[in-house]
Amino acid sequence: MKHGGVEWSNEPEKINDFSVNLNPLGTLPQIRELIEEGVKKRVYEYYPPQNYRKLKEFIAELYDVDEELIGVFNGSSEAIKLLDKKCSVPEPNFSEYVRAQSYLALEKEKEFVYHLLGDCVITSNPVNPTGSYIKESEILNFLSSGRELILDESFADISLITSSIRYTKEFDNLLIISSFTKSLSIPGLRLGFTVGKYSKYIEERAPPWRVNSLVYYVFANLDPKEVKEFFRKSKGMVRKLIQEVMKMNAKFKIYNTVAPYFLAEFPIPSSELNKTLRLYGFQIRDSGGFIGLRNTHGRISLKNDIKDLIDIINKIL
Repeated sequence: MKHGGVEWSNEPEKINDFSVNLNPLGTLPQIRELIEEGVKKRVYEYYPPQNYRKLKEFIAELYDVDEELIGVFNGSSEAIKLLDKKCSVPEPNFSEYVRAQSYLALEKEKEFVYHLLGDCVITSNPVNPTGSYIKESEILNFLSSGRELILDESFADISLITSSIRYTKEFDNLLIISSFTKSLSIPGLRLGFTVGKYSKYIEERAPPWRVNSLVYYVFANLDPKEVKEFFRKSKGMVRKLIQEVMKMNAKFKIYNTVAPYFLAEFPIPSSELNKTLRLYGFQIRDSGGFIGLRNTHGRISLKNDIKDLIDIINKIL
């Protein structure tokens, strides 16, 4: 199973999809309003500005970073594809990184413990798919030694960790990759970004007009203060859902998590479980494509109706 949720052609399939990790609070209402406003103004009839200045101003204010450190892309996946570095990757991890080599995290009873090894490392933080995270002390020690670190923080805004984005001011050897896909529940709008000295070089390799006019209009007019407050509320909701899940009587193993998703292990292969779940109108992410996971592992996103899913899985098992 590939990431990206339900496949569709003319219109999305009606299924309760727990394979995609989006903000449990949904999309910020102001974004929906700006989309409608942009369509009414027919901004799609115009090319977007090529320098993406307003988008960079928005990101700079939201994260309190220098505009010159920011690169803008068609989702974080484009930035990842434009990297010309092959780094070591601690596994399990996101499947699209270009790997020089892989090494396994330490699996304990209810968590995976990750360490940074080698001269150049790329990893998600929090880690997709395990819900674990890289300790801040480990990140600082690694950067202080002069080694290169690429942190994919696509879930950090709605997770129970502190972003390392502030360290890009101090360390030239740190690159942050992120997007608003998950944090604002807008996978179809495609806006990713990088923060770090290396951003300028990546942008030079990127095509022009990589962000469409409607996306530009939305984020050029979105208030960073409203987004900050939305992220604050989102972290609170994720914390609440994690606490609820950990108290549930599941007939399967649930790993500790700081993310808007958690890793689970079932007594049957997750791909087989998914076949039955789809008959009930549900879907989770199976272990396909993840190095270091067993075929009985699966990843489940945190949504308000998570109890309904767990009840159905218990029924199946």
